[in-house]
Amino acid sequence: MKGARRYFVPNQARMMVFKDGEAFLPGLQAMSAPGHTIGHTAFMVTSGNDALAVIRDLTHHHVILLETPLTEFAFDSDPSQSAQARVRRLDMLAAQRLPMIAYPVPWPGIGHVERAGEGFRHHPAPMILQDLPA
Repeated sequence: MKGARRYFVPNQARMMVFKDGEAFLPGLQAMSAPGHTIGHTAFMVTSGNDALAVIRDLTHHHVILLETPLTEFAFDSDPSQSAQARVRRLDMLAAQRLPMIAYPVPWPGIGHVERAGEGFRHHPAPMILQDLPA
């Protein structure tokens, strides 16, 4: 706790607190996903009709926690809450077939998820290589 105070107290005035579903900047909406850390938040980024969910490390192991999302992982601050948040957010992404990006998902990290039995399967977005200057 002493270490947390050392870093957070000097920055407290610059911190923003936002609620689940709140659009706190144009095109940026908070999505509560607590459990991995206290107040863990994913984000929905929108521009016109396009959207991208930035789920960060909601699935901090891209195979285990997608295929068996109710797994309670020891590295979560509240393993049960994290598992419930993971299922809730992945269900929403799969139902709406929204593109997402996650830290621990292999390159390119962008894709979408679909329901697969009791869990989910990640489908990476296709890589589109453009001509590079010579």
